[in-house]
Amino acid sequence: MIPSNYSQALSWSVRLLASNATVLLLVGAVVLAPTLSPAMGILDEESPTTRIPEPSINFRVKITDVELATYEVTRASFDGHSFLTGLWGRTKVSVPFDKIDKLMFDPGEGSEIIAIVSLKDGTTKTLSVRGTTPCFGEASFGNVSVQVRHLRDVVFLGRVLR
Repeated sequence: MIPSNYSQALSWSVRLLASNATVLLLVGAVVLAPTLSPAMGILDEESPTTRIPEPSINFRVKITDVELATYEVTRASFDGHSFLTGLWGRTKVSVPFDKIDKLMFDPGEGSEIIAIVSLKDGTTKTLSVRGTTPCFGEASFGNVSVQVRHLRDVVFLGRVLR
């Protein structure tokens, strides 16, 4: 149908544009949905990370996970910090990396993990730590992020001088 006057032409043009815009939006959504949907999962907890926090002190550690994958990282941190936080009994403590020789992890009850902390002074402390706490680092092959519940042990190799 072709309009016979200006007001009809304007009304017809608006309806045509609106219907075309709706069609374009629907086509765009159908075409882009398969492309964007995999990208939406990139930041979930199990995905590799491209950015890691910059800890206040740069430590080099050797990490072994529960699957026995072993690798060294620098810029090591727990949740972005250069200390391990947990409960020793009912007391909340933060143990600086400078004092830790080695950490060994055992599954605990629920969301908590048991961390056996071997200190450089020869003593050992047993802490309860949050299993979802992320351990970050920079390996030779890229940046890594692994939750404490997936760790077997961490050996502290010392500070990295800048």
